[in-house]
Amino acid sequence: MVETTPYSSFTSANYFQSVSEAYSATLGVYEAMKSPNTYAWNIPLVYDADTDAEFLSPGTTVNDFREVSHYYHLAGNSMFYNTWSTLYAGIDRANVVIERIPQMNLYTNGSVAEKADLNRMVGEAKFLRGFYYSELVRLWGDVPFKTKSSVTGDELRLPLTDRFAIYEQVIKDMQEAIAVLPASLPTDERINKFGAKAILARVALFAGGYSLSANGAMQRPNDYIKYYQIAQNQVNEVIGSGLYQLNNSYSQVFKNQSQQVFEPKESLFEVSFYTPAVTTTSSSSFGFFNAGLTANGLYGSTLNRVFVPASFYSSFDNGDLRRDFSIARYSLDANGNRVPLLTARQDETWTPGKWSREYQKNSALERSYTNINYVAMRYADVLLMKAEIDNELNNGPTIEAYDAINAVRRRAYATNTPGSGITITLGAGGMGYTAATTISITGSGVDAYAVPVITSGRISAVTILNAGSGYTTPPTLSINGVGTGAVLTAGLQTKRTNATVDLPTGLSKDAFLLRIQNERAWELCFEGMRRSDLIRWNLLGDKIKATQDAVKAIRSQYAYVASTNFVKGKHELYPLPQNELDVNKNITRQNPGF
Repeated sequence: MVETTPYSSFTSANYFQSVSEAYSATLGVYEAMKSPNTYAWNIPLVYDADTDAEFLSPGTTVNDFREVSHYYHLAGNSMFYNTWSTLYAGIDRANVVIERIPQMNLYTNGSVAEKADLNRMVGEAKFLRGFYYSELVRLWGDVPFKTKSSVTGDELRLPLTDRFAIYEQVIKDMQEAIAVLPASLPTDERINKFGAKAILARVALFAGGYSLSANGAMQRPNDYIKYYQIAQNQVNEVIGSGLYQLNNSYSQVFKNQSQQVFEPKESLFEVSFYTPAVTTTSSSSFGFFNAGLTANGLYGSTLNRVFVPASFYSSFDNGDLRRDFSIARYSLDANGNRVPLLTARQDETWTPGKWSREYQKNSALERSYTNINYVAMRYADVLLMKAEIDNELNNGPTIEAYDAINAVRRRAYATNTPGSGITITLGAGGMGYTAATTISITGSGVDAYAVPVITSGRISAVTILNAGSGYTTPPTLSINGVGTGAVLTAGLQTKRTNATVDLPTGLSKDAFLLRIQNERAWELCFEGMRRSDLIRWNLLGDKIKATQDAVKAIRSQYAYVASTNFVKGKHELYPLPQNELDVNKNITRQNPGF
């Protein structure tokens, strides 16, 4: 049943007495997002895995994250109930705030500033209640639903409510929140008006997309267009605000995240995980669970459980800077050097690279779990939603749709910033070099990284793991370690132009949608939305099968198994948690296939 721990002992006689008490209660609503049960681990890092863009480590451990990701889970997996109960606890806290702040004396009789603060807090609670319910629906479909706080004597064993009735309340909550949330750029992780609009647009796209119905069919609502229209209004207002823009450097977005540098123009909504003392109950698995294998030494080690199919790496175009930054085809040794993973079966151990230990603060508190926020909405996502929505509502792409997706692509290829990537030509191979030999690259750009191939003491080749960007003149190359006589010459790649990067004009609706589906994968990979995107397009099973076919063509023992277990009409939703079904007999059915 939807049991929640009573959050407050307030009665009708002692509602919140001050703005600070109300603020503490509002922060308690946000706190539900900090748990590994929700956004510090389960939701973005486990529930989004085993798609065309990533898969979790092989294995068949009972009651484990692998059960969930590899599609052999049952309703009794503890991860499901942990997420379920934590989201409902957040909802109950939101209900307390929504009910009790308006009954405060200060709400009606306080100063202008006090009343504005309290109104904002009610808006935050309404937004978060809507957000948590939208996540429950995204993961489980029809779920129990209540909009009043829990008190002694309440019937907590609630039946399932149709997801579209819940969506109506979610939309209402978010719209009411938007009306009172501040319109200015935030200075912290509290939601503002335009962050709420962006999340509402996403919620509307999920409501208007495909989902698994109780009858086992993948369906979208007959009136799905109305949801796209809601989404269109929201993204147009976010873009029209003029407050947001893409960081010129794709890689810098994630370096900032890794350093806890708040970037409100690029990130519209993020979950804060900072805590003075790192524990597994209040800190992030970003950059630990989903980072490249890192030996303990200069950096803290990693758990290294998220991998990238070689087929996804190959799907990127040469010159797309996102490819070699987002995907780490290397591990990090104890000295912090990159060790290529390019031989034998090492392509099965490529990982996300966006939050590598290389980019983190590497403080004593982050030697294991990190303080890296989960960013739930970036401006690039808003632009890609804009392109998709306009394409759908106009039965083909508009000029504005092209402008939106091309803005994302131009950033990905750095066409509008000075400089380009590098090349390296090997002259003489020299002699006396060892496996410890490294290459330093110093110049005007960023992200270039190359390693030598040593054969019998000679540099026989140079592997460029990332050509980088922003180099306006050839960089200086230095060979570090013992050995002499090798000659390396740096050059610059041919600069890509907007004309070679922009999508071709005249695309049909379906062809443009395909481009958006690919672009969302390349831009937003490993950020927690790919699996749900594929579900709302009714493509999850097809993409999983195509990925497994592609990697098994590389080698039959490739450790990607999702398609072996995935069942269409079953695995697009998670099973209702067994703990809930055991005590709540008002839920009279399980999700299809379970």
